[in-house]
Amino acid sequence: MTRLKDLYRRFRAWQKEPFHYKESVETHTCANCGRLYEGDFCPVCSQKNDEGRVSWKSVGQELIKIWGMESRSLLSSVLQLLGRPGYLIGDYISGRRQVCYSPVSMLFVMAVIVTLVLRLAGVKMVNETTVVTGEYAALVQAAIWMGNHLGWGMLILTAFLILPTWLLFRYAPKHPRHTLPEGIYIQLFMSTLVLLILVLSKAFTGWLLWLIPVYYFIAFRQLFGYGVWGTLWRAVLTLSVSLFLALLLSMEVLFLTGRIPPEEDSLGAYTIGISFFIIICLGILFIGYWIGKRKAVKRGGIS
Repeated sequence: MTRLKDLYRRFRAWQKEPFHYKESVETHTCANCGRLYEGDFCPVCSQKNDEGRVSWKSVGQELIKIWGMESRSLLSSVLQLLGRPGYLIGDYISGRRQVCYSPVSMLFVMAVIVTLVLRLAGVKMVNETTVVTGEYAALVQAAIWMGNHLGWGMLILTAFLILPTWLLFRYAPKHPRHTLPEGIYIQLFMSTLVLLILVLSKAFTGWLLWLIPVYYFIAFRQLFGYGVWGTLWRAVLTLSVSLFLALLLSMEVLFLTGRIPPEEDSLGAYTIGISFFIIICLGILFIGYWIGKRKAVKRGGIS
């Protein structure tokens, strides 16, 4: 039991601070510009102090850099995303850019890898040939389309998550008043995480899909600092509103491209329905925004 507690304490310490930097105190002569300096990098041209003649080690390091496996490696960033998602995102949007691989590149690389692997294996996330009938056939068809077009699906979902997250977590104890551009990066990280879970669920067991809402809860709590219930209801609202709006947009795309043949009498009802739902969703989000602002005033977070 003592060993488990020690491992947990070390894990918690790693979550909050995974890197420990040590600066060289020796004097170096820059091989590039000839400047004499102390530290790891030349203050004039920024070359690292251990650069020397080309060797087999140099060749290996260059090959590693091509695939993003250097100090800010893709693998290291993915492990951080799985073990400390909220802390990692908080580090990045606070200015600590060296803690991980670029989130834009990470999402792009993961989407390409996942698409290639699934294509080569002949695997579809959802059976697109499934015949769907009933009142909600178009909605289900949109969900199937998003499932089998992960790249577009992630982009659509990412876009719709930005505004709800910004409104509901605007006055959080940690990272208050985060901006919409920061919100884009928050969702890029989370989209990469969702992509990983989707692939793992397809490779092993569908039960892993439950990790998606769990990870959103963990990430939002670590990132924004609300308590359990404060994080829970905000996360549920964020995901519910964003996912449904994304599905509605997918339905519109499928209608326009002819993948779902529209019936004349359904188009008017669909337009009225989506307009009504958007108004309701915006109303719910602004109520959540008002609650967050009022609580922030009470705790002295804003004046």
